[in-house]
Amino acid sequence: MIQLTSTILKNMYTMLVVCKPFDNWNMPLPEQIKFIVDHDPDTMGTYLYDDGGKHEHVITISAARCGFLDTVIRTMAHEMIHASRWNTSTAAWQKHDKTFRHRAKLVADELGFDPLEL
Repeated sequence: MIQLTSTILKNMYTMLVVCKPFDNWNMPLPEQIKFIVDHDPDTMGTYLYDDGGKHEHVITISAARCGFLDTVIRTMAHEMIHASRWNTSTAAWQKHDKTFRHRAKLVADELGFDPLEL
């Protein structure tokens, strides 16, 4: 099992953000994001925009739910799809709507994931 750290998460984000389709979206820079590892048994990951702190964006990945590299990468990609919608006026970054599903399919097709796992 992978021993997750915030540094690993930041570097994973940095790698994925230069891959298509993320490189065509208005993604936050890694420096704008606080990366957190928690041990929540109920949630694989979360994305939060504008927590009022030093960072505008927070991505949290649960070590309790993501113990293998492929699971962590898929979870990070999922949260990055949320992050790709951070600048919408309707807080769409929270939703798993049609736009989210479309973007998930684009990511899955490009990176070789099952879109139902994103």
